[in-house]
Amino acid sequence: MVGRYAKVLAKPGQGEELAGMLIEVAEGLRETPGCELYLINRSPAQSDVVFVTELWQSQELLEAALASEGARKRIPEVMALVREGGFERIELEPLGGVGYPAAERGFAIVNLDEVEDMAPRFGLSEMGESRFARTDLGGVGIGVSLQRLRPGVRQTFGHVHRRDEEVYVVLSGSGRIAVDADVREVRARDAVRVAPGSTRAFEAGPDGLELLAMGTHHAGDAEMLPGYWPA
Repeated sequence: MVGRYAKVLAKPGQGEELAGMLIEVAEGLRETPGCELYLINRSPAQSDVVFVTELWQSQELLEAALASEGARKRIPEVMALVREGGFERIELEPLGGVGYPAAERGFAIVNLDEVEDMAPRFGLSEMGESRFARTDLGGVGIGVSLQRLRPGVRQTFGHVHRRDEEVYVVLSGSGRIAVDADVREVRARDAVRVAPGSTRAFEAGPDGLELLAMGTHHAGDAEMLPGYWPA
């Protein structure tokens, strides 16, 4: 792994533009091979000072990204906003910690029907079943659960995430999903991706609704919203 910190001083009054341009650079790196982290920060006390934190899988992949056509175009545009002598970079050797991608080998097989149903713990048995398998599988950065709603039942709460995106796959039955202000019909084999900042909840049709929920996992990321359903 390769890590880098950069401190960038914008020309007077151009800190906002510089930060915005660097965020665009970061967004363009989401599908770039080897880029694990490209985080833009700014000093609260100095609006013209921007910090960049980088984490790459290897020096070779970092250099390949810098040699790309997009980088060759954006680097001069960024540097045009930097004051003379206003760029400082520190090369680092990442060692570990939260957010550091762990090298791991192995696998686990779990039957979802054998995972504990958490609904009774929270008095939700009349609504259906909730079987969360991440711990049983030994998952670190992912989550998976089997959700069953009884016929005609609507979830009594919605939930939203700050960071985690989720995909729901309808295994059987039918029903509706509410996402923010929209309500859509869903049926078997439908896959629904919900972005982190959107509130979501499900309602089962006459035959019930069985879902597989999968997504990224960050501890304490979910917020429950009792009574959520669009008017």
